[in-house]
Amino acid sequence: MKIDVLGCYGNSIGDFKTTSFLIDDSILLDAGTVTGVLKDEQIKKIKHIIVTHTHLDHIKDLVFLVDELVMMGRYKIELVSVKQVLDIIAHNLFNNLLWPDFTVIPSYDNAVIKPREILLNEYAQIGEITVKPVLMTHTVYCVGYVVKKGEKGFMFTSDTGPTKAFWEQAQKEKGIEFIIADVSFPNRMDELARISGHMTLSMLIEHLERYDLQNKPVFITHIKPIFLEEIIHELAQLSRPNIRPLIQGETIHV
Repeated sequence: MKIDVLGCYGNSIGDFKTTSFLIDDSILLDAGTVTGVLKDEQIKKIKHIIVTHTHLDHIKDLVFLVDELVMMGRYKIELVSVKQVLDIIAHNLFNNLLWPDFTVIPSYDNAVIKPREILLNEYAQIGEITVKPVLMTHTVYCVGYVVKKGEKGFMFTSDTGPTKAFWEQAQKEKGIEFIIADVSFPNRMDELARISGHMTLSMLIEHLERYDLQNKPVFITHIKPIFLEEIIHELAQLSRPNIRPLIQGETIHV
């Protein structure tokens, strides 16, 4: 499995781009950054979009992606998530007020977007990978994912504060090569992190140690760009070589 990091930051400012991972050239995990970095030939290959939650930094390029697909005459892309997330998108985004309803454009039978509901805590086959949504702790309904191809894969927290189900799953799940985990704020902003449904480095390490995952490779993501240097400095003080920031533009293989 190949994972291209299209964007991995908690804000879109300057050259920093928001969350989106392209898996095996055909599956998007979140859509915070798509059309801003991919060319039309790459966009044509995308068949599925898996969404964690509906905050704009995770879905904003979804609207431009589907518009571009219509312009190219390339219809039908599967939008995958749990019911609660799909309902928010239907009622608040593709509602003909904020953006045209591409679930019925150009026609109901040939709509660009085909929503597909998957069930919490159950595996679903998406192309050549399988995904399992796990409920996270955030300010809106949000799921993290176990993502596998064959026997190997990774886990992604998406946006989350302290939680339990995800880390219990990570503890028992076989074949997990690494975890991509939210660390949005520096340790000194612990209270704001909790209120806004995010984590600090200290919170992450607390979970890793509590669930005996302290040696698991971890990529931290969703760093607010304004705090990037501070969080990297905090990480440097820890001497934990298994934890490093995700790098925008890199490719990871499982």
